[in-house]
Amino acid sequence: MATTSSVSLSLRLLSGAAALAFVTIAAGCDDTSEERGSQPAPTFRSLADNGWQMNSAKFNGWQMNGWQMNGWQMNAVVLDGSSFTGTKIVDGEEVPMAGLDFIGTEIQLGNDERTVTMRIDDIYPSRPGSDVYFYDISVFDPGTDTWSSLCRDGEDQPTSAIPLAGAWDMVTGARRNAPDAVTLACRGAALAKCVEWGYAPWATASACDGDGENCTQVSLADHHQACTRMVRADYCGDGTPHTLNGTPIDVIDRLAPQIQAEGTMARMTWDVEAEWGPDGARCVGSSLRLQMFDDLEIPYAIPTCLDALDDHNDCGSMAADRGAKLFNKFCTAWTSDSAGCGSVKE
Repeated sequence: MATTSSVSLSLRLLSGAAALAFVTIAAGCDDTSEERGSQPAPTFRSLADNGWQMNSAKFNGWQMNGWQMNGWQMNAVVLDGSSFTGTKIVDGEEVPMAGLDFIGTEIQLGNDERTVTMRIDDIYPSRPGSDVYFYDISVFDPGTDTWSSLCRDGEDQPTSAIPLAGAWDMVTGARRNAPDAVTLACRGAALAKCVEWGYAPWATASACDGDGENCTQVSLADHHQACTRMVRADYCGDGTPHTLNGTPIDVIDRLAPQIQAEGTMARMTWDVEAEWGPDGARCVGSSLRLQMFDDLEIPYAIPTCLDALDDHNDCGSMAADRGAKLFNKFCTAWTSDSAGCGSVKE
C-alpha cells in the first residue's frame, strides 16, 4: 500500500538553505509538429513524450509571509502527498481544512524587493481515485490589477501544477535536502511528468529480486528523480539535457507490478538507450537520443561521461550492482524515418 510523506508549511519565516521554496516552471511543449514536419507518428503505442524542460527558479527561496482564505489567517499548513491540510482561524477558533477546502486560498510570497500573491483557483484529482492532485494557480499583477495563470503550456495556454515536497537545483537537476520547501511543478515538464507517469515521490511500491522473490516496499522518490534524468536525457546527471521536446521514449521499470511496462518488444528499431538512477545514466545502450541532433545537424557537445557508461554490454538488464531504477528504449530513426519506428519484427 502506498504511503505518503508530509512537509510542514507553518507560517514562521525561514531563511537561507531552509527557506520555504515555491518553484514554478516554464512548461515544456509536447506539440512536436514543427520538429517532425509531415512525418507520421507511430500509432502502435501511446508512448511517453519527453522534453528538456525541468523547472525554473522564478520564486525559489522566497519567504512565505502568510496564507489566507477570505481574510482568515491560516496556520499549520502541511503538504501530505500532493494534498494540503491545515487550520483557519475564525473568531479565535481553529477550523480544520483539507484537500479541496484550499480552493480560493491566497499565498503571500516575498523577498527583500517585493511581495507576490498567488491564489488557488481550483483543485482536482488527476483521475478518479488518484492521490495526485492538479492545482490551477493564479498570480496577481498589481500593475494591471489582474490575475494570470502561474503555469502555461507550450502553446502559452494556462495549465495546472502539482505541489511536491522538497526543492530541486535548477542548474544541476539535483533534488536538494529542503524539508520545509514546496515545489509547484507545472504540467508538461519533467518534475510533473514523472509524477503523472506513476512515480509520485511520496508513494511506495513493491520491488523484487531477479527471480521475482524477496519483495520489499521501496520509496518512489529515487524512481521519480531517475525519471527526471531520463525525461531530459541528462546522461551525466549534471543538468544538461540531450533531447527534443515531444520525442517518444519507451519507459520500463522492474517494480512488481510494473508501473511502466515495455511496449516496443515486437518493434525491431527500438533499442535500449540507458538505465537511469537519481544521478543520471548508469549505463547506455546503442539507441541514444543524440542521434536526433546528428540527423537534424544541430550542434551539441558529446557528454563527457559516455565513455564510462558505454562499458556495459548488458545495459537494460537492470543488473543489481548498477542500482538503476528505470530504463528506456528509443528508436534512432525517429527524426530520419519515424514511420520506420513502427516496423514489426518478423
